[in-house]
Amino acid sequence: MTDLLIKSADIVGKGRQDVLVRDGRVAEIGSLTAKDAQIVDADGLVLLPGLVDLHTHLREPGREDAETVYSGTRAAAKGGYTAVCAMANSYPVADTAGVVEQVAALGKAAGYADVQPIGAVSIGLEGKQLAEIGAMAHSAAKVRMFSDDGHCVSDPILMRRALEYVRTFGGLIAQHAEEPRLTEGAQMNEGAVSAELGLPGWPAVAEEAIIARDVLLAEYTGARVHFCHVSTARSVDIIREAKARGAKVTAEVCPHHLLLTDEAARTYDPVYKVNPPLRRESDVAVLRGALAEGVIDAVATDHAPHAPQDKDCEWAAARPGMLGLETALSITVLALGGPAGADWDAVAERTSRTPARIAGLEAHGRDPQPGTEANFTLVDPAATWTVVPEGLASLSRNTPYAGMELPVTVQATFLRGRATVLNGKIEEETTE
Repeated sequence: MTDLLIKSADIVGKGRQDVLVRDGRVAEIGSLTAKDAQIVDADGLVLLPGLVDLHTHLREPGREDAETVYSGTRAAAKGGYTAVCAMANSYPVADTAGVVEQVAALGKAAGYADVQPIGAVSIGLEGKQLAEIGAMAHSAAKVRMFSDDGHCVSDPILMRRALEYVRTFGGLIAQHAEEPRLTEGAQMNEGAVSAELGLPGWPAVAEEAIIARDVLLAEYTGARVHFCHVSTARSVDIIREAKARGAKVTAEVCPHHLLLTDEAARTYDPVYKVNPPLRRESDVAVLRGALAEGVIDAVATDHAPHAPQDKDCEWAAARPGMLGLETALSITVLALGGPAGADWDAVAERTSRTPARIAGLEAHGRDPQPGTEANFTLVDPAATWTVVPEGLASLSRNTPYAGMELPVTVQATFLRGRATVLNGKIEEETTE
């Protein structure tokens, strides 16, 4: 493997240095020269630890018409990611050791990003009986995070049992917080806009009630709970109070909940239909503040690709979800103050270090130091780009940002020192 020398990179916004990579690991940092090394000129670029996504839907197995592990990890690499956590709601569901091992193997074969499968909490995501949590944890995939995402683990007895189980090996439950009896038939955020449009409302309390319950269960069991796609101001309040008491809770926010509001539903364009729904401007403001403060621990994409037949239809019939992997970094920078005054250390903390720590991905989310794996991304803070759906690496096109000009471009992504993206383009040979 050829040595790699990255010249004049601004490392996490703290100053320009050269980084020498040898055999997939950082060898030296400083003012360097190297013979026979591949040289990457990073003058004007910021080096971040490779981004880590806690919440990705890769759709394989079962819905390869919407996304595959190959196409999804190419999209991840293009967005600056070196690791993604693949949600369990595939067909078949990732509720057995065999399925999670298949997903992990597909990720390794693709070579664009490390794929860490998330196992289902319940068999078939039905919320009735615990899945093979122990078998998945001890499988070759070494699953540590479990979620029925797309469905809430609404039964408190099942949730308690799951928490007690994962606590024994240091795992965690990632909860899709939605009391289903409060959202039956719901189509968008409940409020003034839903009333005007005549669409059944999705009340914020459906999310908040489950978060409050599971905070108490986490405290009672001593286990870890991670809250997926937090979307309301009151949810933030509950999580803040729980952390102040020492509860083992973490939370993520999605890029679209940091930028878009329920006003977008006025178009009746199903691209804006998502679960949980886009909320009010006041919620967006609170979520941005909570992310900067650290009450919200991480940005997670909830990358949800859909085939055309599932989105190009009337609102009520459309499936919820948006693409996110290739646009997340740009929107995170916007949410944290914009590129002109970007705190790159904060960006790295919310998109890489903390997500890696939550997921237990020890080789990721680490600033470059001699001996660490060379998993990082180079971004141009001064550049802008326009979102063109047809130009995205995902197999699907359901992005809500089509035609929007966004800040910051990913110029290169490296997975163990191997370029998966270079000069803004996906490298076609990456498998180790």
